Amino acid sequence: MGNFDEHLSAGKKYALAAIIISSIITYQLGLSTDNIILTAIVAAGFGLLTSLLPDIDHQDSKPRQAVGKYASIAIIGAVLLLPAMAPDFVDSVGRLVWVAGVSGDPSVLGSGVILIGGVAAIVFGGDLFDNSTTHRGFTHSFAFVFFVGIASYFALGLLMGVFPQLHFLSGEAGVVVALVAAGGIFVHLSVDGIV
Repeated sequence: MGNFDEHLSAGKKYALAAIIISSIITYQLGLSTDNIILTAIVAAGFGLLTSLLPDIDHQDSKPRQAVGKYASIAIIGAVLLLPAMAPDFVDSVGRLVWVAGVSGDPSVLGSGVILIGGVAAIVFGGDLFDNSTTHRGFTHSFAFVFFVGIASYFALGLLMGVFPQLHFLSGEAGVVVALVAAGGIFVHLSVDGIV
């Protein structure tokens, strides 16, 4: 059973291997040199992160503490930015509340629901997560490997929204990155002696 430093060391080695392997594969797929390099960088980053990810189920682990901190920041950001960045979504939430019998302006109702939900997620989310997971449970399983692969592919869509120059990751290169991400979980499991 590895500690954080052992997982980080294995993750770094895996990231280097991911650079080489993803470069070879994307070269074979006919990507341009720039896109091969970008794919390798993204794949290495995903591989390193996912090699540390399974320990989010342990309350005292560094990945769990980081996820908790950044999740809180993301929730606060969503509460503050959603009304301005996605007003249609906020109005839709408000209309759902209005259908349930609460009267008022949909954007105000939606903002209120998002605010209350955000506060509840920050206050109760960590405890709920801790109570619903056990160390070396789901996050140390083959089902989690599959989940991370799929989630990583969809996460690339968010990444492409921020960095449009990564548009080529919507195809086969994105599948390469997702497979590298899933492989990162296997690296973690091998350090823990599970695989």
